Amino acid sequence: MSALSFSRSKLVAVERSSENILKAHGVLDDYIYGMEIDVEVNLGDFKIITIGGKMNRITTSECHRALAVLQNAVGMDITERDFARTVNRIIGRAGCLHLGNLLVECCDSILQAAIFSDLEKDDFKYVELNASQYAIEKVATVPGLKNSCLAYSADQ
Repeated sequence: MSALSFSRSKLVAVERSSENILKAHGVLDDYIYGMEIDVEVNLGDFKIITIGGKMNRITTSECHRALAVLQNAVGMDITERDFARTVNRIIGRAGCLHLGNLLVECCDSILQAAIFSDLEKDDFKYVELNASQYAIEKVATVPGLKNSCLAYSADQ
């Protein structure tokens, strides 16, 4: 078996459902598994308000049971420092590691969309001129962003 005989794709798309809600649709696909997740997050408190999933291709008849476990994510704050670890423990181990991983990817994408959603109002015109100022403002308004990467570090 060569290293190129296995391929996994993950795709996440984020859209605005309403003024304060972002919705992500995530797809994980490889030659063993195929699954999808839809998750909505309230931008007021960055908590998951709805979640649902679909198993398209699975390995055992038990895999479908993991979809019910997804409901344990409702109410989780996606900005918590241990969010990924909590999802892996509560969703991944109790249900499906792949669904847990896809949920983390969806929530990360929602957070990125929330960070940059203000830029689209100005058609991204001033991002190069005001990038540092924009980052400083976002650190103040998006919980959990401070020190999450170099752009939002305390050294700025």
